[in-house]
Formats: sequence, C-alpha cells, structure tokens
Amino acid sequence: MKKYQIIVIDPPWPIKKLTHKARPNQIKMDYPIMELDEIKQLPIQEIADRNCWLFLWTTQKNLYNSKAILESWGFKLLLTMVWEKTFGRSAGMPLYGFRWNAEFILVGYNNKPKIWPNTKLIPAVFQAENIRHSQKPDKFYKMIEPLGENRIDLFARKERENWDVWGNEVKSDIDLKKIMTERDIEINN
Repeated sequence: MKKYQIIVIDPPWPIKKLTHKARPNQIKMDYPIMELDEIKQLPIQEIADRNCWLFLWTTQKNLYNSKAILESWGFKLLLTMVWEKTFGRSAGMPLYGFRWNAEFILVGYNNKPKIWPNTKLIPAVFQAENIRHSQKPDKFYKMIEPLGENRIDLFARKERENWDVWGNEVKSDIDLKKIMTERDIEINN
C-alpha cells in the first residue's frame, strides 16, 4: 500500500449552514457530513508514511475537537495555520455580525519529519481568495508541496497535479473504504 509524506484532510464536519433573512434557502450542506467518531475512524495511520506531515482543515466550532482527532491518528500537534479569506467576488454582499473569514489548519507530524525543512518559509497565517464553498486555495498546496513527494488530499474538491486525491467529487486514486474494511478485519482477528 502506498504511504504518504503529506496528508491534507478536510473532513465534512458535523455543521449546519447558517440561515438569515438575506439567504432564507441556505439550509442544507452541499455534501454529506460525518460525526466526530466517524472522522476519528478514518484510516489515516494506515496511509501515513513513517515520517509524515498532516494538515487537518477544521471549522471554528470544531477547532478544539480537532486536536483530539489528530492525536487519535497518532500525530503530534505542531501549530495551527490560519487562512484569512479575501472576498474578491462577494465584496458587494451585505455582511452581518461577525465576519467569518478565517479557516484553520492543524499541522501535525508523526515520528521525525524535517521540522525545519530546506524550503521557503511557510507562513502560519496566509491570505487567499475564497473561491467556492469548502474549496481550499491553490496557494496552500504550493506552500506545503516541498515537504514531501508522496501527497494525498482527502475529501478533495478537485484533482491536483502531483497529488493523489480521494473524495466524492473527484476520480479517487485510492480506495479508503477498502482500507478501512481491511483494518477492521485485522482488528477483529
């Protein structure tokens, strides 16, 4: 089985879309969500290389749960990155209350990848335009690519050159459900 030096995962957290008078029909999510226990059961250890970087995208409301999930997969937390979203196409929309223009990425590692890799600095906070719901910026992927050659994006919204992908919106390169089934068989024997 292929092992990855970089794993990016953006699980479908158990959240609901916000509703307000300006968007009364915005109720359901665009994709099926998972409960926290289901996310914990994902076979991340099985696909992780001995020295692996993990980038766990999370929501504001699940920020504190995310650390426990990352650790349940056998990773240590290094830091939390922040994507400050710029709003190029929606600049004319009226805004209400707090501006939820940040997403968080917990950066974890297992064993001993190069903590100080020989690459350009990777900022803990970066800006990029918000393109569409849940799509992550290309800038993020370009920043982390130097950390490893075998890379996978789980719950990917699009295919990406030099990356394996898995998700219901892409032609997946691995069968994650099969890996989970094989793991469950090994645990039960």
